[in-house]
Amino acid sequence: MSRKSGGGQPWVIWGLAFLVMLVVVGVTARGVWQQIARLRQIRVAQMELQSQIQYEQARKQALEKELRRVSSPEYAEEWARVYGGMVRPGEVRLVVPDQSSVGRR
Repeated sequence: MSRKSGGGQPWVIWGLAFLVMLVVVGVTARGVWQQIARLRQIRVAQMELQSQIQYEQARKQALEKELRRVSSPEYAEEWARVYGGMVRPGEVRLVVPDQSSVGRR
Protein backbone atom coordinates (compact mmCIF):
# COMPACT_ATOMS: atom_id res chain seq x y z
CA MET A 1 0.00 0.00 0.00
CA SER A 2 1.10 3.54 -0.58
CA ARG A 3 1.75 6.11 2.03
CA LYS A 4 -0.16 9.36 2.14
CA SER A 5 1.92 12.37 0.99
CA GLY A 6 0.61 14.76 3.66
CA GLY A 7 2.07 13.34 6.86
CA GLY A 8 5.05 11.28 5.84
CA GLN A 9 7.98 13.57 6.57
CA PRO A 10 7.48 15.96 9.50
CA TRP A 11 11.21 16.75 9.67
CA VAL A 12 10.91 18.70 6.40
CA ILE A 13 8.25 20.95 7.92
CA TRP A 14 10.30 21.42 11.08
CA GLY A 15 13.41 22.14 8.98
CA LEU A 16 11.60 24.78 6.94
CA ALA A 17 10.16 26.34 10.10
CA PHE A 18 13.65 26.43 11.64
CA LEU A 19 15.08 27.98 8.48
CA VAL A 20 12.39 30.68 8.41
CA MET A 21 13.00 31.35 12.10
CA LEU A 22 16.76 31.71 11.45
CA VAL A 23 16.11 34.18 8.65
CA VAL A 24 13.76 36.25 10.83
CA VAL A 25 16.24 36.25 13.73
CA GLY A 26 19.10 37.15 11.39
CA VAL A 27 17.23 40.05 9.79
CA THR A 28 16.17 41.31 13.23
CA ALA A 29 19.71 41.01 14.61
CA ARG A 30 21.10 42.88 11.60
CA GLY A 31 18.59 45.70 12.14
CA VAL A 32 19.46 45.90 15.84
CA TRP A 33 23.19 45.98 15.02
CA GLN A 34 22.65 48.81 12.52
CA GLN A 35 20.69 50.78 15.11
CA ILE A 36 23.48 50.32 17.65
CA ALA A 37 26.06 51.55 15.12
CA ARG A 38 23.87 54.56 14.27
CA LEU A 39 23.42 55.35 17.98
CA ARG A 40 27.21 55.35 18.41
CA GLN A 41 27.55 57.79 15.52
CA ILE A 42 24.91 60.04 17.04
CA ARG A 43 26.67 60.02 20.42
CA VAL A 44 30.00 60.98 18.83
CA ALA A 45 28.30 63.81 16.94
CA GLN A 46 26.57 64.90 20.15
CA MET A 47 29.87 65.11 22.03
CA GLU A 48 31.45 67.13 19.20
CA LEU A 49 28.49 69.50 19.11
CA GLN A 50 28.52 69.86 22.89
CA SER A 51 32.16 71.00 22.85
CA GLN A 52 31.38 73.39 20.00
CA ILE A 53 28.42 74.80 21.98
CA GLN A 54 30.68 75.43 24.98
CA TYR A 55 33.23 77.19 22.75
CA GLU A 56 30.54 79.37 21.16
CA GLN A 57 29.04 80.26 24.55
CA ALA A 58 32.45 81.41 25.80
CA ARG A 59 32.95 83.37 22.58
CA LYS A 60 29.51 84.97 22.99
CA GLN A 61 30.37 86.07 26.53
CA ALA A 62 33.65 87.58 25.35
CA LEU A 63 31.88 89.44 22.53
CA GLU A 64 29.20 90.74 24.90
CA LYS A 65 31.94 92.01 27.23
CA GLU A 66 33.69 93.69 24.30
CA LEU A 67 30.39 95.24 23.20
CA ARG A 68 29.80 96.69 26.66
CA ARG A 69 33.33 98.13 26.63
CA VAL A 70 33.10 99.77 23.21
CA SER A 71 29.58 101.05 23.91
CA SER A 72 30.72 103.02 26.92
CA PRO A 73 31.36 106.77 26.76
CA GLU A 74 34.84 106.18 28.14
CA TYR A 75 35.79 104.09 25.11
CA ALA A 76 34.54 106.75 22.70
CA GLU A 77 36.67 109.36 24.44
CA GLU A 78 39.69 107.04 24.55
CA TRP A 79 39.37 106.30 20.85
CA ALA A 80 38.98 109.98 19.97
CA ARG A 81 42.08 110.92 21.95
CA VAL A 82 44.36 108.01 21.08
CA TYR A 83 43.41 107.14 17.51
CA GLY A 84 41.51 110.20 16.31
CA GLY A 85 43.99 112.79 17.55
CA MET A 86 41.16 114.84 19.05
CA VAL A 87 41.28 117.08 22.12
CA ARG A 88 38.61 118.76 24.22
CA PRO A 89 38.01 122.50 23.80
CA GLY A 90 40.70 124.41 25.65
CA GLU A 91 43.20 121.52 25.62
CA VAL A 92 46.42 121.53 23.64
CA ARG A 93 47.51 118.39 21.80
CA LEU A 94 51.08 117.47 22.57
CA VAL A 95 52.83 115.05 20.21
CA VAL A 96 56.03 113.48 21.51
CA PRO A 97 58.23 112.05 18.77
CA ASP A 98 59.30 108.46 18.99
CA GLN A 99 62.91 108.17 20.30
CA SER A 100 63.93 105.84 17.45
CA SER A 101 62.90 108.36 14.79
CA VAL A 102 64.68 111.38 16.43
CA GLY A 103 68.20 110.36 15.42
CA ARG A 104 67.40 109.46 11.81
CA ARG A 105 67.14 112.99 10.37
